[in-house]
Amino acid sequence: MRRNLVKIIATLGPSSSSGSVIAQMARVGADIFRINMSHGDQRSWESMVSAVVEAESMVERDLGLVADLEGPRLRIGDIEPVRVQPGSTIVFSYSGGDVTIPHREFFEVLGEGDIVLIGDGKVSLIVESVEGLTAKLKVLQGDLIESRKGVVVSGKEPELPTLTAKDKMCLEYVARRPFSHVMVSYARSSEQIELVRSILRDYGRQDVKVLAKIETPSGVRRVKEIAQVADGIVVARGDLGMHYSLEDIPVIQRDIVQVARTQYKPVILATEFLSSMIEKPAPSRSEVVDIYEAVRLSVDALLLTGETAIGRYPVKTVQWMSRVIVKAQQGLNVDRPPAVAQIYRLARGLVELAENLNAILVIYSKTGRFAERIASFRPTKPYYVGVPNEKVARALRILWASEPVVVGDTSYEEGLVRTSRLLEEKGVLGPGDTVVEAAWSSEKGVYLVRVRNMVV
Repeated sequence: MRRNLVKIIATLGPSSSSGSVIAQMARVGADIFRINMSHGDQRSWESMVSAVVEAESMVERDLGLVADLEGPRLRIGDIEPVRVQPGSTIVFSYSGGDVTIPHREFFEVLGEGDIVLIGDGKVSLIVESVEGLTAKLKVLQGDLIESRKGVVVSGKEPELPTLTAKDKMCLEYVARRPFSHVMVSYARSSEQIELVRSILRDYGRQDVKVLAKIETPSGVRRVKEIAQVADGIVVARGDLGMHYSLEDIPVIQRDIVQVARTQYKPVILATEFLSSMIEKPAPSRSEVVDIYEAVRLSVDALLLTGETAIGRYPVKTVQWMSRVIVKAQQGLNVDRPPAVAQIYRLARGLVELAENLNAILVIYSKTGRFAERIASFRPTKPYYVGVPNEKVARALRILWASEPVVVGDTSYEEGLVRTSRLLEEKGVLGPGDTVVEAAWSSEKGVYLVRVRNMVV
């Protein structure tokens, strides 16, 4: 039986692009793997997709696969790397200058006194003057400036396209491969989410879940609207830290999590959980505390980025995160949102019934929606979901405490029988166990709840 209630998403990259390493990460706690489409091309993505499929056969379970779109972002053009020192001045220009910024939108919002951040904020500058498509800036914090690094004007958001041509190309690629989720970077409106969904639908992939990454002020302001149409919310703390004071991030994080929870949507926290492990084999104390507190927020999943993509210890990183999650969830007092509609009352009732009986919860769900409702009420131990196929199984990996098992497309009654039988064969269910079995379908008018005591 699995131990993690909160799931782990590991980003793939040079350190973790082989089937064997992915399988090792899966064995120590990772359930979902992310491909960051800001980097690489279809050839490199295809290699990683194939490696995940290979790892699935090694660990004998379906793994979630997430495509993270690059999104509309200001980036530095092709330049020779330049290292800047505090107090020095540098010229940014639309074409030419010390640093090329090939985005007119950048210069249109830029004003004297603005703070400009590059990369993850390692370089910060203040604008001294702006003339047309050229600006002079003074370095506040120095480091290396390189091609393709992201650029942010703190507190300002240029008007950028909803989806870029590259994003649309990526969606066409996603539709052809076994992705379970797409992350929409810089989500700013519900229309942006609906556009991505409609493109996937046109490719026949309405099963792919659309996750909205909240990482800009407009995303924060409209998070309730965005959560209503998205299949889940990602709190992108790294980019949020480029727009807000760092001391504000914990409050923003808490508020976004609360919005997602009250709308019964999965919520993921991202960025810098174990960044020291890019170079070191063990985490810092503050990183352990960060993971611990994130689990106490009852989020569905935590996302590792550079730690597993380029870090020296990708498997150890997942192992450490899993250890902290297991510790943090002990005695966790989960906060359950109110249940109004019938389906949510049923889901909450089943969770509480299983807990009151100290039972194992087993459900059958053809689309996975019933499992999403169950996860919303945060069961205090894993629950098992019989599903018709691998697509549904992969999509459910990201949900709190869920453990999907493929049993085929059948009736709800037969689906429950098959699921429990398979769990018995795997040793998950055994003599002396109490089992709560349930299935629900509004379309079929099916409503099944059964309590069984396994014979000793």
